[in-house]
Formats: sequence, structure tokens, C-alpha cells
Amino acid sequence: MRAIQTGLVVGYGFIVMFISTAIKGVYQVYFTSLVDHYAVSIETMALVGGFFGLAQGIYSALVGKLCDRCGAGHVLLSGMLAAACAFLLFSSSNSFMTFVLGFLLLAAYAVAALTFVPVSILIDRYVIPERRQFAYVLTTNGIAAGLMILSPLWIYLDGFISWPMLCAILAGVFACLAIVPALLNWMEGIRVPEKVIVQPANISSKSKPKPVSPNITAPLPRYWYLDRRFVLSALAFSGCGTSMIFIDVHYVPTIQEILSQNETANLFTGTSLSLLGLAEAVGSVLIGYLVAKKVSLPLLLCLLYIVRCITLMALALWPEPMMVPLFGIFFGITYMGTVIIISRLAGSIFGYRYKGFIFGAFFLIHQISGLLTAWLGGLLRVYCGSYFPVICFVAIWMALSAAASLLLSMLKKNDSSDNGGRYQVKYE
Repeated sequence: MRAIQTGLVVGYGFIVMFISTAIKGVYQVYFTSLVDHYAVSIETMALVGGFFGLAQGIYSALVGKLCDRCGAGHVLLSGMLAAACAFLLFSSSNSFMTFVLGFLLLAAYAVAALTFVPVSILIDRYVIPERRQFAYVLTTNGIAAGLMILSPLWIYLDGFISWPMLCAILAGVFACLAIVPALLNWMEGIRVPEKVIVQPANISSKSKPKPVSPNITAPLPRYWYLDRRFVLSALAFSGCGTSMIFIDVHYVPTIQEILSQNETANLFTGTSLSLLGLAEAVGSVLIGYLVAKKVSLPLLLCLLYIVRCITLMALALWPEPMMVPLFGIFFGITYMGTVIIISRLAGSIFGYRYKGFIFGAFFLIHQISGLLTAWLGGLLRVYCGSYFPVICFVAIWMALSAAASLLLSMLKKNDSSDNGGRYQVKYE
């Protein structure tokens, strides 16, 4: 019975992650069509995309808080309904302001409510601890599958289906998928928080910890955002946002610049992106295996950022065609690992009772760093006339995130400031 429940949760989580890529994917692929459809400039439409990322980060903190209070099932339901309403709005109105409001208020919330934070909480709720890491790895591969399968589909449909028609179809898809979390919430009722296990500092390591009700665990510190573990983890995770935006915004024009727009540019670009998606799926399984082996999470996070830094510098110093697919492979291997590790660290800092809120706060920092990278990267390209400074800028950020991860690993496991010195928290 447990195996069936785990399979259903993982399967639904995978589908949620998979379909969530459609929200940003159709905007990216239909970008030029949207400029013509709404009769606005490219700069204006790009700015909307930048604020979309910022709104997603803000909503991530809200979503985390809602997961802690209401449960992941309610949040997933709200995300599905928000996405359905957003696409229904896009299909029924040709007003640009309507698109902006729907994109920033509904679609951005839907992405936050259908990705890492609620799916992670859902797995914590329904999957036994021994299988949670593997389950999380499998569900996050839904994003890699979405990039590999749905992105080419949107490119193909762009020439056959209009923007309003595509939005009407997606509204129906998200409305149908909302049935699953609705049934889950109906059967379960209001979620009762799962008991968490904490270990008092004065109990020897040989003693078995006892279940403690969440209402008697240490409360969230008043100045939680000043805690050294939170600050260092947030700085480390900011590198994930920077590298994500580099791939989403600057990577394709960087490849085109390296290849000088020759006839092989499209071939190498497509190959590199496909290899990145495939390596992302393989890398997430590998990272999940290492995490299950109880390796130091901050040190593993540091290693991933070092690999990204080296890969970026190799692309900047040796801008040859063969470096493009190699970049996709090595960068892709690390791509999802940072999210997997930060998800675990989010529950280790102040306890799993506050994991949703802390994970959401991390994603806010993640999206802010992404917005800064998109903006500063564009300025560097305009004023320097090349993407070489942009690559170096992102590589330096990766080095800083690696340093933050290393400092995090050096913190004492039983700091007197951690939860008032009452509980030990291990970076497993």
C-alpha cells in the first residue's frame, strides 16, 4: 500500500512539474508572436518577463507559508486553478494590460504553486523518509522532461495555432488537472501537520529521538533572516537563480555569437539544449544518490558551483563550436542538484515545520538574483559589445556561491544560536 501511495504521489508530482513548464515555455516560444499580437515593443515584452520572475519569487515565499498552514494539496489546487484562469483570460482578451495583469498576478503565482515548494512538501507528507529523496529526484525530472518534450512542441505549434487558441487549450488542460488535488483535499480534509522528530541537545547520539508534536517545537526566531545558516544558504542559492537566467535569457545569443551566426549555429544550439535537458535528468538522479549516502550537503553544493564556474570559464576562454555541446553536458549535470540540496537544507535550518516558508524565502532570493542577472547581463552586452563579460560575470557569481556553500559547511553543527541551543540540526 505504501509503495502504491508513493508511486501515485511521485507520478502526480512529475506531471505537475512537467505541465508547469508550459506557463513559461509558451511565453518564451511565442515571444515574437506576442509582440505582434499585443502591438508592443520587444523591450516592453522582455521587461514583463523580468517582472514575472520577480513576482514568482515573491509568490514562492507566500506559497511556502500557505503550504505550512494549509497543506500542499490546497496550494496545488490553487495553482492549477490560477493557471487555468490565466490562460482563459489570455484567450478571451486582446488587451495588453489584461495580459500583463494575468501574467504577473495569476500565471506567476501558478508557477510558484506548481513547482518545487509545494511538491517538496507533498512528498514530505505522503512518502516515508527512506524514499523521500528518491521521490523528490523523480518528480523534479518532470521539469527536464518538459524542457525536452514541450519546448519543441511549442515551437512546432507556433506556426499552426494562434496564441488565443493555444491559451484556450491550456486552460482546459489545467482545469482537468485540478481535479486530482481537489479530490485529495476532499478525502483528507484540512491537513493535520505531520509529526516531526527533533533531538534535544542533551541527549546522547545513541538515544533514539522521540516524536514531538509541532506545536511544542521551537518557534521561528524573530530575526530568522539574520541567522547565519539562512544567509549563507540564500547566498548559495542565488547562484542557482543567476545560472538559470543565464540559460533562459543569455545562453542562446551567446552561442550564436560564438558560432558567428554560421550555418551550424541552429544545429549546435539545439544539440546543446537537448544535451542540457538530458544531463539535467541524469544529474538529478546522481545528486539524489549522493544525498541519500549522507554526504555533506553544503560541500556537495560547493562542488556543483565549482563545476559550473569551471564550465563557464572554459566556454569564455575557448569559444569553439565543440565547447557548446560539452557545456550543455557538464552544466546540465549540476542544473537540478542545487534545488535538491537547498530543499533539504530548508528543512534543516529551523525544522521541517517551517520548511515551506524558508524554501519559499530562498526562492525569492533565487528570483531576485535572476532578475539582476538578466538586467546586468543585458547592460554588459550592450556596453561591452560581447557576451564574454556576461559569461565572466556569471562565473564570478558561481564562485561566490561556492564560497558561501563552503562557509556553510564550516559552521558548527550544534551552534548555541541554533534554535536557542535546544536542538541539534544536522546538514545531512
